[in-house]
Amino acid sequence: MKKQLTVVLIALMGLTYFGYGQAKKADQKFGIKWHGFVKADYMYDTRQNVTAREGHFLLFPSGENIDIASGNDLNSQANLNILAVQTRLTGKISGPDFFGMKTSGVIEGAFFGQANANINSFRLRHAFVKLSNDKFDIIMGQYWSPLFVTAVYPGTYSFNTGVPFQPFARNPQIRITTKGNVRFIGVIYSERDFASRGPAGTTSTYLRNSGFAQVHAQLQFGGKEFLGGFGVNLKPLRPELGKNTITNTTLISYMKAKLGSATFKLEVVYGENMSDELSISGLAEAVGGGYTANKTLSVWSELSGKGKSTEWGIFTGYSKNNGFNDPVGGAIWGLAPTMDHAFRFAPRVGWFSGKMKIGTELEFTSAQYGELAANNKDISTTGFNSVNNVRLLVTAIYGF
Repeated sequence: MKKQLTVVLIALMGLTYFGYGQAKKADQKFGIKWHGFVKADYMYDTRQNVTAREGHFLLFPSGENIDIASGNDLNSQANLNILAVQTRLTGKISGPDFFGMKTSGVIEGAFFGQANANINSFRLRHAFVKLSNDKFDIIMGQYWSPLFVTAVYPGTYSFNTGVPFQPFARNPQIRITTKGNVRFIGVIYSERDFASRGPAGTTSTYLRNSGFAQVHAQLQFGGKEFLGGFGVNLKPLRPELGKNTITNTTLISYMKAKLGSATFKLEVVYGENMSDELSISGLAEAVGGGYTANKTLSVWSELSGKGKSTEWGIFTGYSKNNGFNDPVGGAIWGLAPTMDHAFRFAPRVGWFSGKMKIGTELEFTSAQYGELAANNKDISTTGFNSVNNVRLLVTAIYGF
């Protein structure tokens, strides 16, 4: 760990020195500027949950685990943790024009690691270059998935940012965004840290072996007072060599509106096999060969406001598993692929002054697990009890 941090610090100092030298040589403000934040999270859960990074990234409550001897649900046990792994460092790069287009870049990392085994390790979040003129922007590198709309997303203190109701992923990509009152966003992208699930586990192999990339098209309109948009996403997967490719489709629609001093946000997502976006969904072997995917409908909304030294927000989300397209005849892979539905209600309030913010959030999440129905397509909840978790989160954030 010490060796890794030393390498990171040396690299950062080298980039800073290089940027300063280039700026001085060109007598312009070219180079790299660093900013970010230090964040400490204090979390208490009333139940065991499906999470990432030692409980920091909460998805939904774990299903019942009944002890035969006592009859008690072993997952009905509280949990507490304190972590600072979300602490982040961002370098914004500026440089000379490229054939008349303005250039910039971003390098961003955090100490979140890639798995529990290397939590606290520095890991890549974003790394991209950007070309801009008065008509469009081009981004090349790793950035947010186009299904995570940067103009309309939840402002929760919890790092899950509304998952599993809000799609969440970062992907290597090339993206073009036009400018104006109506904007087109086109993205071709692959998978890396956030990958699809299948016979070989969680890996980008299924997408790569299809011979194609994911393709996304989106229209966005409006500005500060009102903003809306909708888009379509196509994801081709070949789960096994020698077998056919399956193409999964996702549709999104969203809006954001100013309501006096408050802001209202709303998004609807309907998609197939979105486990790579941390949504409730899955992929399965179909009767007669080939593969089939399930269909998930998710809706989330948020009302929030901000004063001179306080801010508040209320997030709600709901996801419904609409079953598989075709009868399942074998193994199922995914993220809770037979969960029937999940619901969340999360109010928050925070206080800020200068560079410092302290906030608290109460997050209630309910999940209804199930199993395949008799038709091997739909989800049956017979014999399953719903499970609930309440998370109390207190966070301290210092920006720089």
